[in-house]
Amino acid sequence: MTKALFYDDTYLKERQAKVVRIEGNKVLLEETIFFPQTSTEPGDTGKINDSKVAGLKKENEEIWHILNNPPVFNEGDTVNLQINWNKRYEAMKLHSALHLLAGAFDSEFKERAVAGAVKSKSAYLIFKNELADEIIQKALDQANKDIQKGLEIKTYEDKTRKGFKWCQVENYDPIPCGGLHVKNTKEIGEIILKEKIIENGKQKLMIGIK
Repeated sequence: MTKALFYDDTYLKERQAKVVRIEGNKVLLEETIFFPQTSTEPGDTGKINDSKVAGLKKENEEIWHILNNPPVFNEGDTVNLQINWNKRYEAMKLHSALHLLAGAFDSEFKERAVAGAVKSKSAYLIFKNELADEIIQKALDQANKDIQKGLEIKTYEDKTRKGFKWCQVENYDPIPCGGLHVKNTKEIGEIILKEKIIENGKQKLMIGIK
């Protein structure tokens, strides 16, 4: 089992860890600050010592670090981990922006997002039905007002379901989420609407931050 340090502190940029196993260009560590890619959130890149981490793969409770080349260190060694912080922080801000905007839609207009995902420079929410432009703009305005207020963003594990996590922005309803977030809405910056798309009758809103 790999201890996931990114849940203890999403702001960890560098850390030392012990190498447990090496298989070709794949490395297993006792603990890691590298967040593995999911279907809704990009994973981290960075370095283990001087070896570039090109990707990560989670297998049950193990997180494998995939390097560009076979490592020059050995099993049992203590190595230095360093994530690409700019990439991580951008993803954290975008992910938090999605939760904040989803909260505004749900709280103000009873429009609940049914899906969402973070990409490299943008993110999107999906709603079951097409939304009026006026509602979209009002929800966006509310979310940006909330950013300026400096609302707390917290994540926590479900009390009864092990491994099931929630994210809550201040007083908005919590949303199931196993991703990474900033601690305060002020860190997000400003949410901008990049594109409105209708796909199979559903509303897809592409957003960015600045």
